[in-house]
Amino acid sequence: MTDKKDYGNHLEKLMNQLADSVLGLSDEAICAETSEVGADPEQEGERTRLVLRQASRILDNANNRVSNLGHTINSNDWVQGKWGYRNQCIDCGSFVSFTTATGEVRGDALDRLCPKNQYEIRRLQASRE
Repeated sequence: MTDKKDYGNHLEKLMNQLADSVLGLSDEAICAETSEVGADPEQEGERTRLVLRQASRILDNANNRVSNLGHTINSNDWVQGKWGYRNQCIDCGSFVSFTTATGEVRGDALDRLCPKNQYEIRRLQASRE
């Protein structure tokens, strides 16, 4: 088990270093490298934008779903884990997680109203009627 954890940590460190090296490149350098390997920079750019937009939509969906149930999620506390990204309600500790690969959002924060904020939600719903 330790080897698997060490490998995961090593892989995460490597990916972060790769991302940092790409961030340090100019647009021209990135286009040149992309063209060198036979790819179209415009297509690769659009593919990257699509992946980032999709991940952003999934994150917004997760935040909106737990917020509608009265949970309070700190957007800076999303942590990448074994199954994707994970966070928890500041008030009750219920968790929510999502994966960008499938778009699946799950967790006990989606199963019920936040016990700490249940009264506020019911009062708000009653005032709408």
